[in-house]
Amino acid sequence: MKHSGILRGLGLWWLLLSVATVAAAPCDTLRVAFLTDIHVTPGNAQDSLLRIAIDEINASTCDIVLFGGDLTNLGSDTELEHVHALISRLRKPWCAVPGNHETTWSESACTTFARIFGHDGRIAFRAGGYLFLGYASGPFMKMAMGAVRTEDLAWLAEEAAKARPGERIVSLCHYPLNGDLTNRSEVTATLRRLGIPLTLFGHYHRAPSLFNFDSVAGIQGRALSGGKQGTAGYMLLDFRGDSVRVSEKVLGSAPRVCFTIGMHDDPQVAAIASDPMPETPDYADHAQLMLQDSATIYTGVAFHDGMIYYGTTQGVLRAFDPRRGREVWQQRLGGALYTTPLAVEGIVIAGTTTRGLCAFDARTGRARWRIDTPTPIVGQGLVAGRGRDAALYIGLGNGTMAKIAVRDGRILWRYDYGRRQSQGQPALAGDCLVFGAWNGRLYCLDASTGALRWTWTNGSKSLFLAPGNIVPRIARGRVFIDAPDRAVTCLDLASGRVVWRCRDYKARESSGLSADGSRFYVKTMDGELLAVDTSQNSFREVWITPVGFGYDYTACPVTVSGGIAYLADRSGRIAAVREDGTLLWCAKCCQSAANFIVAAPDGSLWTTFAEGKIFRIPPER
Repeated sequence: MKHSGILRGLGLWWLLLSVATVAAAPCDTLRVAFLTDIHVTPGNAQDSLLRIAIDEINASTCDIVLFGGDLTNLGSDTELEHVHALISRLRKPWCAVPGNHETTWSESACTTFARIFGHDGRIAFRAGGYLFLGYASGPFMKMAMGAVRTEDLAWLAEEAAKARPGERIVSLCHYPLNGDLTNRSEVTATLRRLGIPLTLFGHYHRAPSLFNFDSVAGIQGRALSGGKQGTAGYMLLDFRGDSVRVSEKVLGSAPRVCFTIGMHDDPQVAAIASDPMPETPDYADHAQLMLQDSATIYTGVAFHDGMIYYGTTQGVLRAFDPRRGREVWQQRLGGALYTTPLAVEGIVIAGTTTRGLCAFDARTGRARWRIDTPTPIVGQGLVAGRGRDAALYIGLGNGTMAKIAVRDGRILWRYDYGRRQSQGQPALAGDCLVFGAWNGRLYCLDASTGALRWTWTNGSKSLFLAPGNIVPRIARGRVFIDAPDRAVTCLDLASGRVVWRCRDYKARESSGLSADGSRFYVKTMDGELLAVDTSQNSFREVWITPVGFGYDYTACPVTVSGGIAYLADRSGRIAAVREDGTLLWCAKCCQSAANFIVAAPDGSLWTTFAEGKIFRIPPER
């Protein structure tokens, strides 16, 4: 960039600043091709567009290429292998971070991305005197708002401390650092503290834009596909010293300069309003913070003899004594844990992403048995029976449901249904085991033999609408579900025949059942709790109660205990609704999505949140 270009782009005020910084500039100009939201599936339109973009970049004067996430549609192994092969055709240095389409629907629990791309979302990439720190921004393995893992923020601090003298640091992630990120204030405070003035991101599929994230400048990349913009393309970023010129590059056309900014304290950024700060937690009247882990939590908790058990994204299974406020034992199991531990018959069982299914002595943590699995386990399990008859029903990774003897880990039967994970907890009624999978189907198996009784699909070709993370509810010989197709569906348990379907409410992956089975509860995406009569041959609303969440799509199941339904949202709220539809309270506990609300033996409720917090809700009096 020449001084005359700076004058035209920014005005006289920037000339004085540029004179001071050009002498210290790491290089004359670092030209970066920035691609985000490319959404490649083998054979789709974006597949062809990416090939064209890569050929164009190879023939250009670009120095490096950055990819800002959403490289694929479903994060499947096939898609990841394919897009990596395409990107590897680049004759320029490049790096990529995952987006929500890699982390939310991943059949491998994000392990395939790590294997192929060489990192789990965290990458430090140096070029021309600039240090680009890339990190994942979720959500991970279920629908929620974006969030940066606690351990990733610690990694940012470690890498920033390694910056070389004069090196300028730029943040790279998929999500914008605004209200769409649950821990946005923590992330932006971390960047400011580390002296990182600029972040590159995607996600919005809009024309290139400039943002102010709590005084951190944000440059939004455009999607590869034309979409609403009508043209296909990417971004060119010309870095020089502390300035960056942002251009849009439509495929086959000359670049169009959009804006030029200073990375530090640019008045254009300051003139843009940041999102309002998040609401302050206020839960003292209804919940008690029991634990703050140093890592992110995506599991629920299990209980045994006064202790609780949970897993973290650092692969740690913890046994914690809340009475004494101390850890009793831990097991390091490798990759992130997404499956809620199960404590039964003095054994704690945990599904892992790297070591299969593992069982430990609940008191000591000593290993009892283990089942190796070829793919990660991310699904929730269900235990039925006692003593020698106690059995665990759980998905053993990609395309398999199994029944396992709790005492010794023997596989009593396994049903192989093909591809995709079964993520939500299965349901059991008599000899019928019902579960959904991300291949688009709901299954009913004979619980004794594992034989298929029936299968059902909502007819959608989109796997985004599959019942992969629903918890079927069974009452009065019927199965009730609320898949991402936003329909409330009632099926006959014996045959799988549709009794009724209702699309009048925005239902999505969050449901419960009254203790007597008379009402099916659905948390709607409009922040309501809907009660449905389970006895009718057509849909009948009993009541619907707004709980104060607003728009919400978190897949935390509704838990019913003591005649009260408890539900939670994507931004740290828990609500309690009496089974007559009366809202008792809604409390703001923290800033992240709830995972599970689990009833303890003493009648209390324990809720885990992604930011590593665990709350206890006393029984209502």
